[in-house]
Amino acid sequence: MSTKSTDNHSGRPGSATASAAATVANLGPGYDVLGLCLSAPRDSVRVERTGSGSVELVAVSGDGGALPRQPHRNCASVAARAVLERFGRPGDGLRVWLNKALPLGSGMGSSAASAVAAAMAAGHVLAPGVARLELLDACREGERLATGVPHPDNVAPSLLGGIVACVPRGGEAVEVVRLPSPAGLWVACVKPDVTVRTADARAVLPETVPLADAVRQLAEIAGFVGALANGDLELLGRSLGDVLVTPYRERFIPGFRAACDAARGAGALGAGISGSGPTVFALAGDEPRARAAADAMQAVFGSRGHRALVTVSVVDPSGARIESSAPSG
Repeated sequence: MSTKSTDNHSGRPGSATASAAATVANLGPGYDVLGLCLSAPRDSVRVERTGSGSVELVAVSGDGGALPRQPHRNCASVAARAVLERFGRPGDGLRVWLNKALPLGSGMGSSAASAVAAAMAAGHVLAPGVARLELLDACREGERLATGVPHPDNVAPSLLGGIVACVPRGGEAVEVVRLPSPAGLWVACVKPDVTVRTADARAVLPETVPLADAVRQLAEIAGFVGALANGDLELLGRSLGDVLVTPYRERFIPGFRAACDAARGAGALGAGISGSGPTVFALAGDEPRARAAADAMQAVFGSRGHRALVTVSVVDPSGARIESSAPSG
């Protein structure tokens, strides 16, 4: 990371580049609540402060031309605008460049990473030293654009790092609770080349659930959080059960159950769907077992005719970061 340079007249940098990483949301029983931050892949966003009073999306790369170029339709520029509206001075404007490294539609928080990187860079040039939590709502505006609802379970871990719980506090208010990350925890993510639309993944979920299922899910959450607190990886693996969401969504991922079984057979603690899919994640107690689990899952999808992308990572404790900054030109 470069040293911080600032505008000599305003004390604010003229431009900054920030990056934000992929995430795994839900983590078994934690639907719309739990999420963790990976170390890679990372989207990056460069933001330049201008005097135009508006937000311009200059360029998008790495997406194969799939993402909108209009600033009001792109998660990065929408998040940057939300930061500008809160922290900008009269006449401030922003120019935004987005470089995608996350695969689109992966269930690994692609839209969230774009929004978080943009908010982080915009915050750095408009309000140096702003607390990360003060950028959370701007990041959620990017998610609102992507999904229709400002879900926090991807943007919060991408912004803050580590493992978090996003606790609803009425309306759209949310309290983000940092959870311990056990030493030695690794994550394997395998994305088969199938498409799962978030809208479809939400549409299949029941509006009501049996009381027994709700109790079971609460018990899994308690085990999961207790395992994190105590550094108990074996308990963590046993606490990834999900009776509310996964049984309805697994139909969208051919070979899902076989992939989970293969991951556990290769030494993983447990496995599940990352976000709304199609990525399948597995937790492991060290890097070799994480890589073995990834290879095993990739082989399952390959046997069904699906190529798959693999990511193996530790839990990143730091989240989004400023990669460079420069004074006004």
